[in-house]
This record gives sequence, structure tokens and C-alpha cells, in this order.
Amino acid sequence: MSLIKRINCFSCCGWVQNTSSCFKAGAVRPAMSRSTLVVEANKRVQKKQKVILLQDIEKLGSTGQLMNVPVGYWRNFLQPQGIAKVASERILEDLRKQKESAVRAKMEEKAQSQAFANALSTIGKFALKKKAGDKDQLFGSVTKQEIVDAIYQQTGRSIADFELEMPDIKTLGTFECSVKLHPEVTGTFNVLIQREKNVQSKRK
Repeated sequence: MSLIKRINCFSCCGWVQNTSSCFKAGAVRPAMSRSTLVVEANKRVQKKQKVILLQDIEKLGSTGQLMNVPVGYWRNFLQPQGIAKVASERILEDLRKQKESAVRAKMEEKAQSQAFANALSTIGKFALKKKAGDKDQLFGSVTKQEIVDAIYQQTGRSIADFELEMPDIKTLGTFECSVKLHPEVTGTFNVLIQREKNVQSKRK
């Protein structure tokens, strides 16, 4: 059989057509690149929007707080209600400066409290004079306000009586007290209760 006859025979049998189809069916699709996979994954991630809350929102945050919320929640609820605004770069920069300023203020407040605590320790004792009987029993008791006044007279600084911790003083003597000057600073000092002299008996 000649070459031409063989080709015609193969064509009639559909061999050439089937072979072509096999090659088409077995063709390998190009693999997705890593960057393409990342893009596809990011599409599935819910987009977020940074916002500043303009009022307290239950289960979300408080006024002035920076939040990262879903874009849909921002568009459908926060924005229409006017209870949040988009955190622009300028706003974020202002927030950063405010936080830094607040940190410096807290550090300064703590330093001042520590300095006053050191001053109380250096002074050591604050003297009060009270009337007392023969057995050193006071006629009455020492109040927090009396100690607060004694501290102010010597230091020029006022403290709140509720910050003061003191024992129940009913006799003459020396007693240790403390004052909460800062969440992390407590000052300690002594109170010396002395007998108040009777001026009338001296004149007699």
C-alpha cells in the first residue's frame, strides 16, 4: 500500500481526528502563581475601616476610641447614624500625639507624687496637740481633717481626707499613717500627738 493510500485510510478511520482531540483534552492548564493565590485569598477577607467613635456604643467601644470595623457595618450603621467618623491620616496622627502627651502627663504626675512622698518621709512627724487626762487618754479622738490640716501647714499641699489611712488615735504618742498619692505611690509618715498645755492652770 502506498503512502497516500495509508493516509487516506487513517483519515477515513478518524484516527487523525481522535488523536487531535486527545491532545486537546490532555492539555495542561497553566498553574496559578503565588501572587494570584494571595489576591484570591484577600478577596475572601472581609474589608475593614478604621473609624473614631463619636459616642459610646455598647459591645463596641467608648467615645474617642479608634476601632477597626467591617466596611459594611460602617456604611450601613455607623455612618448613617452619625456616631463615628473615618480615621484619616491626620486624625490618626493627632491621636498618636494625644496618647504621647497623656503618657508624659501620667509620668509627670507620678514623679510629683513620688517627690511629695519623699518629702513626707523626710519630715517624718507631724505634731498635733490634744487635751488628755492623767493616763494620756485623749478627750475625744484625732480626726483625719486635723492631720490633713497639719500636713498643709507644713508642706503647703492639700490632700483629700479619703486618701488618708490612719489608726484610731485615742491616746498620746506616735502613730504611723499613710496617704495614697497616686495609684502607684503611697506616702508614709508619723503623727505625734502631744499634750495640750492648760493655759489657765499656768496663770494660777
